[in-house]
This record gives sequence, C-alpha cells and structure tokens, in this order.
Amino acid sequence: MADPTTSETLVEHLCDSIRQSIRQGHLVPGQRLVVADLAEMFGASAGPVREAIRRLTGEGIVEFTAHKGASVRSFNVRDMREIFQVREAIEGMAARIAAENIGRADYAAKMVGVRNLLRETISKGHTEFSDARQRFHDVLYEIAGNGVLRETALRLTFPLYRLFFNERTGAERARDSLAEHERVIEAILAGDGVRAERLMRNHLRSGADVICEMLDEIEAEAVGKTTQRGRVA
Repeated sequence: MADPTTSETLVEHLCDSIRQSIRQGHLVPGQRLVVADLAEMFGASAGPVREAIRRLTGEGIVEFTAHKGASVRSFNVRDMREIFQVREAIEGMAARIAAENIGRADYAAKMVGVRNLLRETISKGHTEFSDARQRFHDVLYEIAGNGVLRETALRLTFPLYRLFFNERTGAERARDSLAEHERVIEAILAGDGVRAERLMRNHLRSGADVICEMLDEIEAEAVGKTTQRGRVA
C-alpha cells in the first residue's frame, strides 16, 4: 500500500509544478491538460496527476468543460475587474496590518531588503522583477501574520502572473509599478497603516487598468485576425 504521506507530498509537488508551468507560459490559457502528457512531463503516474488537476480546478486555475476535459482557465476583462476589486480589499488590509506590525522582530529590515531587491531587478527583465514582486508579497503577508489573508490573496493573484509579467506591459509599466511599490513600502516602514492601505489599493487599481487594457488589445487582435482570414477565404 502506498504511503499516504508520500502520496500527498507528490500531489502537492505536482500542483506546484503545474502552477509554475502556467506562470512561465509553458502551459497557456485555454490549453487542454491531458493526464498522460502531464504524467510524462513531470515523471509521475496518472493517479496523482488527476488529483492535482482536481485540486487546481477547485482553486480556479483549471476549468473542466464537458466533452473537452480539463484546461488552463482563461480570464476576460470582467473576471479581472472582479478579481482586482477583491484584491484591493484583501491586500489593502494586509498592507495596513503590516504597517501596524512593522516594529516587531526584524520586519523593517526584511521590508527594506525587498525594496532594494525591487530596485536591483527593475532593469534585469520581466522574470527577475516579477520574482522580486512576488518576494514583496511574501514578506508583506509574513509581516501581516494572517494566514487566511495570505491564502486568499494567493488564489486571487495566481491568474494574473502571466498577464502582469507579459512583455506587453512594457518597461514603462514596470517603472510605474516600482514607484507604486516603493510608496507602499515607505508607508509601511513609517507605520502608517491608513496610508499604506490607500496606496496599496491605488496600486492594484492601476494594475487592473493596465491588464484590462491589454486584454482588450488581445481581443481586438484576435477579432482582426479572424476578420482577415474571412476576407482571404
């Protein structure tokens, strides 16, 4: 009989591997997730892969459609607006609590370290800067010390990874994002919870505008290509 602890660990590892593959663009929105293909890709048997797909479906990362099966979930403009509205409340609260807790332990030093990391990676490309932004959120929720907030935020943030760090957002948005993060960090380090929450909400609102504009452009391009194909035919 298989060790249930080992089996559970394997499923968690597969969930993390699939999430990472989506973040990195190896698995793209709308792509079918074939159990046999994933099993081969990650060197696992079919059972744990099916369980990983089931769990990711529960998280909203994967969707299951009749007669099609599982696929990487796609998100439209309305989805993004709704996600960001909830993120504003959750991450704004996390920023406020972090500011209230900043005087404890070595939290201030960790936040300064994140600020330095953001500054260092801004010119190193999308992957490095996105990793630094993820580090900011990790530290933010560590300082806030609320596991429920962190878990909820991670589920809401995941679908945005590829969109946020896509080259379409460009260097200008990266610079704006850095400035927004620095203002939030400054407020947290100052222990100003009200300002930290307001600035975090403003940052997320700006992010929502950029992503939704990008989604509109992608949709317009797709329509244009379809129309062009129709004319050629």
